[in-house]
Amino acid sequence: MTLSSDHGRRAFALEIGGLEYRYHSGAGTTGLDADVISGIPFINREGIVSVGAFSASVDPSGGIAQYSPVSVSLSIDRKADSGDAGVIFGRCGARSASTRARLTSSLDRTSFSIGVDTDLSSLTFPKLMHIGAETVAVSSATSTTLTATRGVRSTPQTHSIGLEGSIVPEVTLEITTFRGRRAALWMAHQYPDGSLSSWSQIINGFIESSPVIEEGDTISLSIAPLTALIDTDLSDKGINQTRLLQGYHYFDGRNGSAIEYALRLSHDEHDRPRREPFGTPTGTITAGAFKVESYNSNEFDDFDVSLPTGADDYLFEHPRFPRLRPDDGSFLTSPSVYPTAITSTASGFDITADTSPSDSLLAAQIQAADYLYLPMFRYELKQHQLGTEEIKPWPRVINDTLEGVGPIDTQGLSGGVAKWKLTPDNRAIVSKLSDSRFTAAVFWWLFSDSINREARALSDIYPLHFDANGTNTALFYDLRCWYPLDFGWGDHNFHTLDGVTSSAGLIRGVRTSSRTLGGSFQLRDVARAYYQQRELGILVEGGLGLPTSPTAGVYHDLTIVYYDHQTEQTKRQIIQATHQEDAVYDSSTIGVLIHLRQDQAWSNVVSFGDWTDKERALIFRGGQYTGERPGVALLRLLESGGGLEVNGDYDTLAVGLNISSADIDEASFLSIDSTSPFTLTEQFSGDGTDLRSTFESVLRLLGAALVMRRDVSGRAKLTLISVGADRARSVSADIQEGDWLTDPPPSWDVYEDIVTQIKYEYDYDPELNSYESEVTFNNPEAINRYGGERSAISLKLSGISSRQFGRNAGDIFDQFLPTSSRIFNLLSNPLRVWRGHIGTGKSIYLDVGSYVQCSSPHLRGYSDQYGVTDQVGMVRAIHQELMGEGCELEVITTGLSPVAWNASALVSQISSSTVVKVAESEFSSAAIDDVSFFAAGDRVDYIPVGDQDNAITGLTINAIAGNLIQFTTAHGITAVGGTLEPSTYAYASTLHRSDAYLANSSDIIDTTTPAQEYS
Repeated sequence: MTLSSDHGRRAFALEIGGLEYRYHSGAGTTGLDADVISGIPFINREGIVSVGAFSASVDPSGGIAQYSPVSVSLSIDRKADSGDAGVIFGRCGARSASTRARLTSSLDRTSFSIGVDTDLSSLTFPKLMHIGAETVAVSSATSTTLTATRGVRSTPQTHSIGLEGSIVPEVTLEITTFRGRRAALWMAHQYPDGSLSSWSQIINGFIESSPVIEEGDTISLSIAPLTALIDTDLSDKGINQTRLLQGYHYFDGRNGSAIEYALRLSHDEHDRPRREPFGTPTGTITAGAFKVESYNSNEFDDFDVSLPTGADDYLFEHPRFPRLRPDDGSFLTSPSVYPTAITSTASGFDITADTSPSDSLLAAQIQAADYLYLPMFRYELKQHQLGTEEIKPWPRVINDTLEGVGPIDTQGLSGGVAKWKLTPDNRAIVSKLSDSRFTAAVFWWLFSDSINREARALSDIYPLHFDANGTNTALFYDLRCWYPLDFGWGDHNFHTLDGVTSSAGLIRGVRTSSRTLGGSFQLRDVARAYYQQRELGILVEGGLGLPTSPTAGVYHDLTIVYYDHQTEQTKRQIIQATHQEDAVYDSSTIGVLIHLRQDQAWSNVVSFGDWTDKERALIFRGGQYTGERPGVALLRLLESGGGLEVNGDYDTLAVGLNISSADIDEASFLSIDSTSPFTLTEQFSGDGTDLRSTFESVLRLLGAALVMRRDVSGRAKLTLISVGADRARSVSADIQEGDWLTDPPPSWDVYEDIVTQIKYEYDYDPELNSYESEVTFNNPEAINRYGGERSAISLKLSGISSRQFGRNAGDIFDQFLPTSSRIFNLLSNPLRVWRGHIGTGKSIYLDVGSYVQCSSPHLRGYSDQYGVTDQVGMVRAIHQELMGEGCELEVITTGLSPVAWNASALVSQISSSTVVKVAESEFSSAAIDDVSFFAAGDRVDYIPVGDQDNAITGLTINAIAGNLIQFTTAHGITAVGGTLEPSTYAYASTLHRSDAYLANSSDIIDTTTPAQEYS
């Protein structure tokens, strides 16, 4: 007898993740692992009193199978020792721990050294200890640290100290909280001699709720399978959220690290010329010295003769150099006077000039001039560094910088015609720096081309910044600090001070009136804290559990939820980080600096900040994948728990369900998605993303269901199975007429959950939290058949973008047609359902999604006759009595008998003229050898790589030994890498004919065989 026998005694064993006590039903646990972990054995105790029924169901269209929790009752003995179930499961939270210590620092998933605040070195080791839902095996201890193996019988987690140290994880000797802890229920068959069969997991999952005490003598646990984890919100397990650190900002020295503005002189009136006539040359005039009559003794207070002249090493004269021209012509071509000294006199000014420049005015030209003109409307750029890889107080750094290196008078390269500062009420106050009769103005802009066009229109010259090294034009917007200073850039009707409409209102300015000293501009807001696009660091209040140093090629996705000050909406985005470190200012730690990936896709990153009276930006761990196959994307969501491949190859995201690859049949995910035309690109945040809708839609798109299926070792794993694939080769059990229980007898019915309309929603915009595109497919034949009824399903495909296939109607139709055809073919007609009871032993290896071959005179197929023989259907629902007898099945059959891809084997070695060796599992899952699909007597062809026209045909297999295939004659194969495939349909074996062959344009295979239906 085996576990599948209906006669005999069943034995049960319950393992709780990280618990050294294992409870059984009285038959022992021989055959199960002896140790919790190497060096720490299980302590086996009898205690299981009863085990509830196992129930599950799945939708024929695919999706996540629904499982009812399995209840396990354990006996309580008040006089027993500390291993009694009443003691173990009766603990009530952290207060029940006998020994505990607090972490002294946050703990990531890969750390094996655990800092604690209590000396535990007196304990004996190795020993199991617990941090939240994670168990660690401690091998040694000092007064301040524990050295441990992480994730014992579960998966490692991150444990963070949060809320400025008020929440600190604890290390305990006992498990004090069982809700959410991993658990597995095993079952075996006990033989008459007391020995046990091999064990099989009935359920592999977690304890879904706190243990329930029943009348003081039993305690009940409710265990849900791993699929139930998908119903939980996707959250950043064990990692804190954080916010921007207000009052400070980190400047990386390049991006957003400079404050830039422009200064300019002008007239009071808008219609005056671009230069100001200030006086007439008089007296004895030479090219190098003359007098000018003027009644304004402060005419040159805004100018400095020591500044660049444009005739020296600089291409253009400085806007404050008093280069005098005899007319109002171009700034670029007019001959000029280059003053070297200007002395005020009672009647005007004495001018001393440099005559060496080639375009200097001659004495006769000066004599002939009615006026000499001062330059107006020249823009002088000011650019001040706010910080270089350092933290500065914000927004105080603006005024500190302006006061420290900004203009204080009109002289020298550091001078200017005005200065400005920010006030506490967010006003930009402008002060003029001379008593001249001219108007001074300060300008700010969003994009440099706006100020460039404005300056060219008024002065022929781009605005320039002058320093000792030369000149440069306006900074690119990403180098300039602009985002946190909201001058109202969204006002598209703004006009500039001089009557010229700016580019979409992207220039702001303040002008002083004639001979007055100041003016002001009211900013819309100044951010309390901010991040500007392309900056390489984000200054935050607390850490996110990131590593403290970068690792090449390893990046961590951060989700940012922020208030968009321009659209006045809450949006979200993902930014990639490398690591974090303590943020230090003035020798004190004030927060955490998160370093960002330098080569990330900056076009997808936008600035964000904390604005007055608006919700503060929230930052937490998130995840994203780009252009992934559906199966790979689902595996990443299942395995990820922080990245670094701790749980397996697909543990790459910061958030996920944190399930070990040992609990997932990865090959089933990869094989089912191989025919999907879609790839997925999606963002996942760590603030509670609902995964069920994502999984359900993707699974229906694939025609698949997610179930718990036992592998050859008896372990129940998350597995993807195809729905609507009623193939004999997929059968897990053969239920013959004599296998059905007679009371009640098997029955048939109609399953009617029809689908006549499918709506696909795609092009998801995470910022707007909405789908931007949708398309609806109808089945008009089914709609007419049901009297116009439209029974619709909606697939929300957040990871699918029209960028993959285009936006025109033809592209969209081609992309979604195969999926629509499959769903309509399966669900636009009622389905035949069979119900009946079989023995628990017969059903012990079945689960929902399993395919069974049924025979019974009481059942009906799709004909009018009673009786079915060897017809295949899928188990839609199951209810197994584990301690009693009987299993109720509900089986759905489509009546379609579809076929799958035919057999293939990759030739990896030529052993002799008649023998080749083939690869084990090139086209199958790891548990199945490709050679198993072939048999002696099969006629096959050898297809060289990329050269089907030169195939070697008509080879007959003589014998198969392991992965060696011997042919009846010399095979003629000279190069490996090609494939062995069944020959044409006419010569194929019966087994190979049951798989896919291409039909001709008349839907005929060979000469008379109708085309097959593929799934």
